[in-house]
Amino acid sequence: MQWRGSGFVVLSWWYLVAAVAAAGVFVIAFVDVRWGGRIVAAAFLVGASIRLVARPARRAGGLTVRSRALDVVILLALGAGVLIASATVNVAADVPSRVTEDLSTR
Repeated sequence: MQWRGSGFVVLSWWYLVAAVAAAGVFVIAFVDVRWGGRIVAAAFLVGASIRLVARPARRAGGLTVRSRALDVVILLALGAGVLIASATVNVAADVPSRVTEDLSTR
């Protein structure tokens, strides 16, 4: 799709990466932290792969910010960081519940 005079051509692939990342944030907020983190990490990794293979560089759209190598390294690092953080998050905190307190100790 090439809409002349619009920002769609300029940012093209960036919209896909941003939409997937936004969906991941929505999943984090309303469904599950780990699955949402995996979706956000996947968005970064897809962005890195698009930036790596898109030639000429202008076809990568809004993903083209710096040199190709630096963009790919930054997106891979962000994807790996989010994936590790979402995999190691402690969803069930070690806080004793008041409901399961032993009533015989009173």
